[in-house]
Amino acid sequence: MKVSIAIKPLALMLCAISLTACATPSQMYWDHKVKELCEKDGGVTVYEHIQLTKAEYDRNDGKNGIIEVMSEDTSLSKHEYAWRSITTEINHSNPEVRRTEYITYRKSDKKELGKWITYSRRGGDIPNGISADSHFGCKDVPGFQSNAIEQIFSIKGE
Repeated sequence: MKVSIAIKPLALMLCAISLTACATPSQMYWDHKVKELCEKDGGVTVYEHIQLTKAEYDRNDGKNGIIEVMSEDTSLSKHEYAWRSITTEINHSNPEVRRTEYITYRKSDKKELGKWITYSRRGGDIPNGISADSHFGCKDVPGFQSNAIEQIFSIKGE
């Protein structure tokens, strides 16, 4: 019992010295909510699986078994697929919490092929003037699926 009482002040002192290693109550709350949302609503959903020929793979700048799918704002005209995102602010104040949905689609007919939903928390830190805002998101949740491109597209014969 005496050991735990002695450890608490030491931990608080170390936390106060570093200011970067301590989660605030707001961060802990929102990290827990983000984790719940990731598990409930996040991840990849595939509407249509596309098998690419070697020519289609090459035309879409394929490398290492994955094609290049860029934002619809920057997508090259030769690419047949693009993505767009929709971001919803869940908490506007510090920390910022948001839901982002990335939709992959075929450019020729705008048909949605799949989507990836992720949640993230940024900020909520104790101001220290030294370190950048901390963050937490679905990618920090073990087992979270985040690569829609690998799940939507495959190359024929591979």
